[in-house]
Amino acid sequence: MIQQQMIELGKQLNCRENHNQPIHMVIFDKKLKGQESLLCNICMETFESDSKMIGFKKVLQMIEDNQNSTVDNIQKVIQVDLDLIEQFQNELHTIKSSIINQLDQVISYFENWIKSLNQIKKFNSQYSFYDELELLINNTSKQEQIRDSIKALNNSYYSKINLQLSNLKNLELQSQCDKYLQNWNLSHQIQVIDNSIKQAAQKYQITLIDDSITQSNQCNAISFNSSGSLMISASNKDIKVWNFDQGKLKEITTLKAHTENICCLLFSQKSNSFISAGGNNSIRCWKQINEKKWKSSLSYEKHSQWIKCLILNQSEKELFSGGDDYSIKIWSIDLIQNELTYLYSLDQHTGHVYSLCFNQSENILASCGGDNQIIIWNKDNKQKWQFMYVVTQTIQESGCRLCFINDNQFIWVTGKDVSNDCISIFQLRDGKYQENLDKQVQLIKNDQIWDCTLYPIFYNKEKSLMIVRHKFHVYLIKISNDGQLNIITQMQYKSNSIQGALSNDGRYLVNWNKYGKKFDINEILIN
Repeated sequence: MIQQQMIELGKQLNCRENHNQPIHMVIFDKKLKGQESLLCNICMETFESDSKMIGFKKVLQMIEDNQNSTVDNIQKVIQVDLDLIEQFQNELHTIKSSIINQLDQVISYFENWIKSLNQIKKFNSQYSFYDELELLINNTSKQEQIRDSIKALNNSYYSKINLQLSNLKNLELQSQCDKYLQNWNLSHQIQVIDNSIKQAAQKYQITLIDDSITQSNQCNAISFNSSGSLMISASNKDIKVWNFDQGKLKEITTLKAHTENICCLLFSQKSNSFISAGGNNSIRCWKQINEKKWKSSLSYEKHSQWIKCLILNQSEKELFSGGDDYSIKIWSIDLIQNELTYLYSLDQHTGHVYSLCFNQSENILASCGGDNQIIIWNKDNKQKWQFMYVVTQTIQESGCRLCFINDNQFIWVTGKDVSNDCISIFQLRDGKYQENLDKQVQLIKNDQIWDCTLYPIFYNKEKSLMIVRHKFHVYLIKISNDGQLNIITQMQYKSNSIQGALSNDGRYLVNWNKYGKKFDINEILIN
């Protein structure tokens, strides 16, 4: 932390009349400049004004508080820039090392090539009478043999060197650098308004408007109702219901029914009903009775281990749940009757299921998890979901989240500790979703920690806005018309235990992190 210091020391401040007395009051009048605003006790005996006056010590405290807030926020922004620049620098060092190693190999090939040719030259500077006699008798050309030997040697080294130089060409240095620079917009426009900081880039600006609401218990899930007037948050095994009004949170009630920590909350978009699930392998439906009263359904237990993800189809007639038991359970749901009916299970995964998502037409379901697989499912003629195929991937690691952008394109986020730390994009080609390496988006590198599960991707199609959490960062992403992802900005936390939700109108983003045990309420505005 940089030590702050006021340029003008206290003894250098003098009143408007230069009485050389201690300053007692400050006049808040836009017409007055500098020293004209300062009054000592002598000045106050004769000074008259309708302007507001505040005590000097209080003004000093106000200035100090504003300065501390400004410096703290500015340093956070600068630290984001420093992290991005250092990452880019590290990537360039890696490229440099690769280039040096490959050039060293090329140079060694040349050295050995020269050495081999000199050996041929030296060998043929001496000759044997008997060997030469045999060549004469057999009418054999020695020069032809030497030329063939040199030709074979040259072809061998030429192939090795050409292959190595092709590897250098395939690095596509300019393309890589352009990709990093495109994704890392380091030009911040910073304004301090009401002690908050606004960080703008391209079309969007995100503003922290409140970080005073605490929740000491672990929060593994957050969800908004359709209007954005209610927010629910998991608090260990309980559920807190909050009134949400223009970015202001006020707790309404706490709901108790689960016996283990809750991992998933999913609000209906048609009514004030929601679904909860968690560590007791159970799912519950909740129906609002009045402002403070909610009715829980029975506990539905078809999973054998923790449930990690929930999605509803658009009609809200089917619920899909994925869990640590490697399965995806499909349910019929009736939110009016507040009940579930178990239908069947999809069991193709060989590891924990972390994320589920429909395409826009809802005829394709994608899933991913701890088995390094992305699986595509579709409906058969009887409208029953069935396994279709495993997507071919260049990155073989677990993924914590995926999301369809449209029918033809979805994204998948890596999640391992030693990881590519990127967002991969898959596009529909020749009837199958295939990886598009040209559109891959690099995230901030971190080989020290796994990405936590939960915190699904939030996508607001109308605003082309996406929120993606990865390890210590939450990214605000703009999606262009051609499906390219561009990182607008990112929020850095001191823990990877971050949970959050985006309101349905794409205006408010609420995050909770284990380190601070409080909600950060951010407003996202279009310039």
